[in-house]
Amino acid sequence: MLHLLIIEDDVALAQAMESLLREEGYDVSQTGDGETGLHLALSGLYDALILDMMIPGISGFEVLRKLRANHNGTPVLVLTARDQVEDRVKGLDYGADDYLVKPFATTELLARIRALLRRYDKIGPDIDVMTIDGLSYHLKARELIKGQETFVLPPKEAALFELFLRHPGQVLTREQIMDRLWGYEAEVLENTLETYVSKLRKRLEGDQCPLIQTVRGIGYRMQTRG
Repeated sequence: MLHLLIIEDDVALAQAMESLLREEGYDVSQTGDGETGLHLALSGLYDALILDMMIPGISGFEVLRKLRANHNGTPVLVLTARDQVEDRVKGLDYGADDYLVKPFATTELLARIRALLRRYDKIGPDIDVMTIDGLSYHLKARELIKGQETFVLPPKEAALFELFLRHPGQVLTREQIMDRLWGYEAEVLENTLETYVSKLRKRLEGDQCPLIQTVRGIGYRMQTRG
């Protein structure tokens, strides 16, 4: 599942885009604040960003400038007003990959996102299996194959494992993980994440399996043993 971040302060528009993109099979997070959006974008956990230029806090231009200054190459689709040609030019000069003029057709939004992801090799019909330390994981079927054992992971457990697979060795904060699994504003019991991590650890037990390490006070990291 590909993960998109919407940074848009028009609540109705942001919610409409989120619903549309979720129906298309994307995992979506959203925020209407520039500083929060920058914090999330810098995590490196998203496959693409949809960024409005006129947002509160810090502007979309500043979000884009700081992303590129931090060598974050996440593809960015910027949203601009129809009569602000200079904003489109400025956005592209700041490192945007494409732009979409408001108001826009939903079909064009989806087409531009697909094109953006293809350009960065984020999608492909043959990419369905990820491997690590002798384990195989089939994304579409949510099947984890370990030696002679095959497990079909429940959705949340699968999302957690895929997140670790995409970022091996990287420390993921509790906030980053919970945002990805439950949404940035979701109210989740404090021990819910620990429960899912514990379940996943039990499935991965073995000398040659990756190890999910607790990074005290921060979050978790999946360390390979190969």
